[in-house]
Amino acid sequence: MTNLYKPAIDQGIRMGIISIIVFLGTYAFDPVFYGKPSGMLTMLVVNLLALPIVFMILGARNTKANFIPYTFGNAFNAAFFTGIVSALIVLVFNIILITFIDPSWERSLFEESMNSTQTFLSDSGLSQEDIDESIAKANEAYANQPKGIMGAIINTGKGLVWYLIIALIIGAVQKDKKTEEELI
Repeated sequence: MTNLYKPAIDQGIRMGIISIIVFLGTYAFDPVFYGKPSGMLTMLVVNLLALPIVFMILGARNTKANFIPYTFGNAFNAAFFTGIVSALIVLVFNIILITFIDPSWERSLFEESMNSTQTFLSDSGLSQEDIDESIAKANEAYANQPKGIMGAIINTGKGLVWYLIIALIIGAVQKDKKTEEELI
């Protein structure tokens, strides 16, 4: 079974490596880039849309030759395996980053996000009292959420739910349009 999905697994490895390279490129120039509005938008477009969609489609497309007929289940599995492999690679990298390379990165990213939020709220005309209340609620929420390795694992799980949704769509699109009887 694994050999049948090897093209999908290869695409997952590529996706994971490219995700890490994109992160390291931005991290080298600005470690807290993803805490800024432009960084959040970049993360949304690149990490949640562009890379997963492209590589999961490639994983499903490249796996198609291994199945006749290419059912929804085969296409879904291929796309989802691509996402799973990438997520596991990025998870290992994230654990290394937050444990050994830059243990204070999560806190720095949150502080940058709060600075950006405070600036946005000030520019929106909110009173200082409302801004302080919003920032206090965000600080409380941050204090109560898992961080470190557990936070990375939970975020990976959330990412896998997103990949599941993408894989469902790709599976529906990539499957053979003809029925099994028509192919025989």
